[in-house]
Amino acid sequence: WNFESRRLTRCWALLLLCVLLEAGHAQTRPAISVKLGADGRLVYESDAQGNRVVDFSHAGYGGGGQAIPSVPPKIHVEPGGGNDRRRIQAAIDLVSAMPLGADGFRGAVLLKKGRYDIDSSIRINASGVVLRGEGGGEGGTVLVATGTSRRSLIVVEGAGERTEIKDTRRKVSDDYVPAGARTLTLDKGDGLKVGDRIVVHRPSTVEWISLLGMNTFPGWRPESRLHWQPGSRDIDWDRTVTAVEGNRITFDAPLTTALERKYGGGSVYRYEFQGRISRVGIENLRCVSAYDAARPLDEDHAWFAVSLDKVENAWVRQLTALHFVSYVVNAEADAMKLTVEDCEALDPVSEVGGYRRRVFYTAGQLTLFQRCRSRRGRRDFAVGHAAAGPNVFLDCSTEESLDYSGPLESWASGVLY
Repeated sequence: WNFESRRLTRCWALLLLCVLLEAGHAQTRPAISVKLGADGRLVYESDAQGNRVVDFSHAGYGGGGQAIPSVPPKIHVEPGGGNDRRRIQAAIDLVSAMPLGADGFRGAVLLKKGRYDIDSSIRINASGVVLRGEGGGEGGTVLVATGTSRRSLIVVEGAGERTEIKDTRRKVSDDYVPAGARTLTLDKGDGLKVGDRIVVHRPSTVEWISLLGMNTFPGWRPESRLHWQPGSRDIDWDRTVTAVEGNRITFDAPLTTALERKYGGGSVYRYEFQGRISRVGIENLRCVSAYDAARPLDEDHAWFAVSLDKVENAWVRQLTALHFVSYVVNAEADAMKLTVEDCEALDPVSEVGGYRRRVFYTAGQLTLFQRCRSRRGRRDFAVGHAAAGPNVFLDCSTEESLDYSGPLESWASGVLY
């Protein structure tokens, strides 16, 4: 009977107490559950306030449920011609200047099998462009990020920013809008119609931060991540109006955190985002970050394989990535309706800590990662600062992971693993 035995006994006693308390509350606490109905469809049960498990089927390309298209190639690029990055970029730029088809695509750039040395970033900044290789294996299309710059190998990014349309902001008049809701009531419903792009804004107020106790860290600087400031954890859901009935509106995907009047409520406004691009794909590639083999923790090489921002209805699929410092897929806050599927991230080369080895990451919303694999990552499947959600990691796996997967900090809500 030693210290370890006593500690183990206390742990079991505490666990038993928690089970008994849970059983005691089971009769009074409303159940929030999902069950399979007789017709094979899911049946969602809500609590007394209407909170329910979020419908995650809206995550992914096209807002979920849409197959990723096969886009015909317009230009072929062969390996071995020298100046590989410039030749690939020139092909992308040519396709980017072509007119959009009725399906919203301009065409694909097909990189034939072989090795391509890439000395800086390849960029896609137009809608309707697909970059495709002929396989992610060693004998497929291999893009090698050469040199010592800390960069992304492939960057998909629009321009500008989301801008609120003047005089369109309306207050949410409901005292409580539950988690999982797709409808809410405004103080005025005028000026909104089906198809409008809107933001549902949830402020992070003093009252809400105080409720969570995130303003009670003495000794920490006021601007630190542990001592939240009002406005630092606002959530902005990017949605499309699907119905308007008087002052009540319905939108295409659910909210992931409740709106409560006593903690600041919420508001809705129409927006413009003229520079955001859409219908972009990266597929069938093998991406390798070259590094100094004499330095096992070398970080003077490409950090990211694919970065996406200011883009919607996009995908990354059938990509194999090796030796990058951190993100293999990095979806920033203005990336949405994104599918990342059948991708492998293998053997990062870096120190272990900080922003390294985060691998598959989103700070955006309506993102689906499925059938992705990571080896020797640190935060293999991660969600970023105040990510609005819903976001999904489905049928993904890790090997030899060095730390947990999950939200990295703050109030990332509506995540399904």
